[in-house]
Amino acid sequence: MKLMLMGFGIGVLMANIWPLLSLLMSPVMIVIGLFTRAKILYLGYAFMAGCVWVVSHWLMAYSNALPLEQGRQQWQLVGEVARVSQQQGRTEFDFYPAGPFNKLKVSCYKCPWPIERGDEWALALKLKPFVSFHNPMGFDYRQWMLSKGYSAQASVVVKHGYNRRISQTGGSLARDISKLVAASSFPVLRALLLGDKKGMSAQYKRLINDSGLGHLFVVSGLHVGIVAMIFVMLLTWLQRPLLLVFWPYGSVFAILGGLSMAFFYAYLSGLNVPAIRACIMLLFAALLVIQGRHGQMSHYLLLAFTLVALINPLVFSGVGSWLSFGIVAALIVGMSISAKNSWFTQLLSAQWLAFFAGGVILVVYAMQLAPVGFLLNLLFIPLMTLAVLPLALLALVLALLGSAEFLIMLEHALHNLFDYLLLHRNLITYGPSIHDGNRYLVIIGIGVLLLPRVLGGRLLAVSCLLVALWIPIERPKEGGFSLVVLDVGQGSAAIIETAGHTVLVDTGTRFLSGMSLVDYVVWPYMRSRNIRQLDMLHISHDDKDHSGGAMLLEPISSVVVDQHHCGDVSWVWDGVLFERFKAKGFNQGNNGSCLLRVEDQAGHSLLMTGDIEVQAERSLLASATDKLSANVLLVPHHGSRTSSSEAFLIQVNPDMAIISNGALNHYGHPHGEVVQRLNKRLVEVYTTASHGAVQVDFEPRQERLSVSTYRPNL
Repeated sequence: MKLMLMGFGIGVLMANIWPLLSLLMSPVMIVIGLFTRAKILYLGYAFMAGCVWVVSHWLMAYSNALPLEQGRQQWQLVGEVARVSQQQGRTEFDFYPAGPFNKLKVSCYKCPWPIERGDEWALALKLKPFVSFHNPMGFDYRQWMLSKGYSAQASVVVKHGYNRRISQTGGSLARDISKLVAASSFPVLRALLLGDKKGMSAQYKRLINDSGLGHLFVVSGLHVGIVAMIFVMLLTWLQRPLLLVFWPYGSVFAILGGLSMAFFYAYLSGLNVPAIRACIMLLFAALLVIQGRHGQMSHYLLLAFTLVALINPLVFSGVGSWLSFGIVAALIVGMSISAKNSWFTQLLSAQWLAFFAGGVILVVYAMQLAPVGFLLNLLFIPLMTLAVLPLALLALVLALLGSAEFLIMLEHALHNLFDYLLLHRNLITYGPSIHDGNRYLVIIGIGVLLLPRVLGGRLLAVSCLLVALWIPIERPKEGGFSLVVLDVGQGSAAIIETAGHTVLVDTGTRFLSGMSLVDYVVWPYMRSRNIRQLDMLHISHDDKDHSGGAMLLEPISSVVVDQHHCGDVSWVWDGVLFERFKAKGFNQGNNGSCLLRVEDQAGHSLLMTGDIEVQAERSLLASATDKLSANVLLVPHHGSRTSSSEAFLIQVNPDMAIISNGALNHYGHPHGEVVQRLNKRLVEVYTTASHGAVQVDFEPRQERLSVSTYRPNL
């Protein structure tokens, strides 16, 4: 039976990573099993079942989702509100409509009504398909949201007359707790208790994500287990008087009560994968304890994994589920191999394996790996387990009874703790240089460290890691440079690399939460290229879609240039000529954008124009014609009809045009007239909405420019 479960599980995992390869492997394994042993045949059948299970769920998810081709739509839907999250200027909630969609992620900006969990609403909604940014080492947002069961994202048309509350549920414990621990008043405690980090400040989010402490602010097995343990102990104590009458069901009642509270807590936090896993493991453990039997934790984990895979196999397409099960498996192994040692040795061994198991997963997904996180987890896991989380639960109970002072004190104390950690952020979040050139060698080195010590692979692992950290990233040759226009939606961000210098031109936008596309796109790409310092941060103009993440990058930039400090300057780095200038008579706004022209030793050039419009183009044609010719043009203002005039395109005379625009943007960029002008001049056109990130290599020894896109099939 275990072999069949393992085969099914491996099929589920592989189908989430390599769906086509897994389906092709299934019949091969079955054929091998027919000519070898029956166990291999059964393993092949189970593996194929896991693959088919995942693929069928993906087909259903895509059939239920709003297709990209249908674009934006307006609907009037009636449905029930589920989990609600309050953010600055926005109410976000899950909405289950009675209609063609399973679940919608809805935002209500400056919402005039209180929207509560369990209410039934009739809403006028603007629907939009989930859209991913396609970048190297990027995050597939659409796939992630579909795997969570969402069909589309939507925003409420606030002024529409159709909007009304149909019914309102009465007071419930879940609703009272959610309102009590409001994001506006208790952002850290809400993250700790309910796993909702959307109310936390952006700097706190970056700290916990980059330091390896993020799992403490997701309702995980740790949280669910503590809740169950506390209620088991409480119910056992409350039943002590019943011992006088020989009450025989005390332990059963306490265990079932603790289990019920664990399930309620998991429901309250949104039924995420770690909470579901913990509840399943607790359920099997409770049944065995009630029957007077004992089982191995690894068996509970395998059963929990199988049930999660049966309920929703798509969750393993994201890093969270891999970390959840991988780290718990490492903890179980670490505790079991050191069972005869002291508790501290067991803790150290378990944490060692958990850190490196999580490290492998993080490196595979190109995420930050902070070595100091190992020491932080040694400190914070016991601190959270034995002190902070029990005190937070006690404060929550007291607040429900009418006394919120302790809750306020605890929130204030956690803020002080975060502020102290922020003072040492550079040390806490420091990570080794893991990039495209050494990633696989690092994975091998960390993987060998996970093997049993008796195999004697520690020296090999250390050698692999030392060699990997000395491997440099390949950069352009002297006299040449590379351009990568990142896909940041309706905005702009591009990185120029020479043999020894790096320039970032614009940063993409910033969100209401305080997070920006620097967090989600620019920094991951910089890590993959081992870029820790910018020689220049060039902000073309002040619009948020170009400058939204500038404050995050200024501390690591040697020179910061914006439209207010944009003089006519030229310089040479590594044999590459840079020229910075702007249209005369314009100092602010789109027309005041700071332009940048880059030229390699062979005379191939690039022109980056910001958001200039026709008026600035005329000024440039009158005063800077010698600086406008270029082989590659980053099209002005995302392809707006107010830019890229015929005269301007004639003067630039590009061979290639790159348009940085968002898919399904409501501005209609790029405008058909602009694309038609470019096509008329036989210009090769690339858009980030269609092609993802676009890379152009300016190699001085080659006549033609080398172009690659992150979505080469389009």
